[in-house]
Amino acid sequence: MKNQNSIGVISKAFTNKVVIEISNKEKINHNYKGDLYLFEGINTFITIYNSNHQKFIYQVTGLYEQEKPLMKEEESKFSDRLYFEAAPLGEIDEGKFEFGLSKFPMIGDYVYLTLTEDINTILQLKIQNNFSLSIGSMAAYDSYYPRFNVDELFSNHMSILGNTGSGKSTTVRKLLNEVIESTKPDINIDSANFVIFDVHDEYNSLPEARITEVDVQTDVAIPLATLSKDDWINLVQPSPGVQLPVLLNGLRLGNLISKETHFNSWINAYCALFMYENVQTDVVGKRTKIVNLLKDVDDDRVQEALRSYSSQFGSIRNGFEEEFVDALKDFISRESECRYEECKEVIEDLMEEADCSVDDLSKLETGINLVFLFEEIKGNSQVRSHCSTLMTRIDNLIATYSNSLFDNDQEKINVFRQIVSFDKGFTIFKVSSMDDDDLLFFTGYILRIIYNKQKDNRRDNGHIGEIFHFIFDEAHKYIQERSHDQPLYSLKVFEQISKEGRKFGIFMILVSQRPGELSRTVMSQCNNFILHRIRNNIDLDQMRKSIPYINESQLTRISYLRTGSVLMVGEAFSVPMEVIVSGSEYGEYSRTISPSSIWERASDEGKEV
Repeated sequence: MKNQNSIGVISKAFTNKVVIEISNKEKINHNYKGDLYLFEGINTFITIYNSNHQKFIYQVTGLYEQEKPLMKEEESKFSDRLYFEAAPLGEIDEGKFEFGLSKFPMIGDYVYLTLTEDINTILQLKIQNNFSLSIGSMAAYDSYYPRFNVDELFSNHMSILGNTGSGKSTTVRKLLNEVIESTKPDINIDSANFVIFDVHDEYNSLPEARITEVDVQTDVAIPLATLSKDDWINLVQPSPGVQLPVLLNGLRLGNLISKETHFNSWINAYCALFMYENVQTDVVGKRTKIVNLLKDVDDDRVQEALRSYSSQFGSIRNGFEEEFVDALKDFISRESECRYEECKEVIEDLMEEADCSVDDLSKLETGINLVFLFEEIKGNSQVRSHCSTLMTRIDNLIATYSNSLFDNDQEKINVFRQIVSFDKGFTIFKVSSMDDDDLLFFTGYILRIIYNKQKDNRRDNGHIGEIFHFIFDEAHKYIQERSHDQPLYSLKVFEQISKEGRKFGIFMILVSQRPGELSRTVMSQCNNFILHRIRNNIDLDQMRKSIPYINESQLTRISYLRTGSVLMVGEAFSVPMEVIVSGSEYGEYSRTISPSSIWERASDEGKEV
């Protein structure tokens, strides 16, 4: 310290910054103990000595010049003075760096460029015994490659944020490859359990021997019976007012249809008789509905009685009404093992005990149609029109996924069960064919399976056994902040994992170009952030509210980061640091194709013809 050149003195001191006056520009760059110290401008570390063993560490955030009188008596003569602004980072005390300041420097204190050995301490470059990795060099010190402790980096939820084209996917691929390449001989990488939801087919660069790739549309089928109530809400997207209770009751009735062999037949007969005796409406229209309900009832007496129902007048011919009613009551009693008068209470009891699960989409459709029927015989004639979008969604699911994701093919179901055992270190679900609502369902479903598995392991064995890291590519598309006027969808499992996942060994990595659209609850639980260039004011404002580790000058800096540069802040990083990611070879998969290259190629092909 005694022989090191001071580069200036503190002229102003605040809790969030200091202003340093540089009197001699020629002394900024100097040699000390054989090392050349160069001032690199913004992001340069500086040191202010509080004592022989305690040092305040700041980082330069701004530079400017200002005219100042040479002497008080000669105010007409001015000299340019150079000033630096610097933000506090932490303290080095007895050779150990601690983030944040407990004390602050005074005006007049001398300022020095931070020593090489102290930079090593700040950036934790001396990690030897721990499993660590590096993704690039410091922006201000290109010869420094900070290393990050894997335990600190991956034992918290993380967000990797940045506008499209800023290098997010490259960073993720670099990070995962570093995990693989940095693995020690005594570490089994297959126990890493990274689960990646690949929205744009961009994660093909991982060593194939270590991954399981799954095309969700063609390779696997999910057993429908394993879907929970929340899964169905995510999948069908009902509105909360009318459609949600219709969906849940439809699931319960569909479940009963799956379990009770003759349930559908006697329910139809019950509804037909209830409608005949209680519903006062257009008689011809009523007859049409009753005939439709009874046409598939396999009972000769019921079918014979039905022939007495006049299509012209919409009424039972004289003398046949009693036979019609008795035939239906007898059929209901025989199939349901209860009297017609008891059916309403029996149905309510059965629905109360039934699960919200079905093993076939067609049974869900049948169950919902029964719900419509129950509502119509009570006089609610508008229920079908209110649920038209719900039925359209279910029809679309049947058309889209009956032969793929919800196929009853046992071989594809077995493949799915094998995959979710996660016996390799990296599992990539290719989900580019899914729309946003289906992504919400599928990602939440997989997350819930693992969450329940981890909870069961902890309850039964006293420990979780495994650790999982879920990488949600384009997370803003499905882990969204919900506004009140949007359809109801459930983020329950995501919010639960964000709050409780750590104790069950489940961690989320959110990759997004629109942090302003991410669920605030989920994002607020992230403790590590890798930030690429972001320029949208809404996104920047959300980051200002959600990231406690970042100051205003750093937030402004994010808007001007070059592609491939990141600001890393959070509990895994000793200080906020700007890093240039060394991953150009991983950027080809998501590189923007230039129009001129396509046009030139097309032009050349035309000439050849």
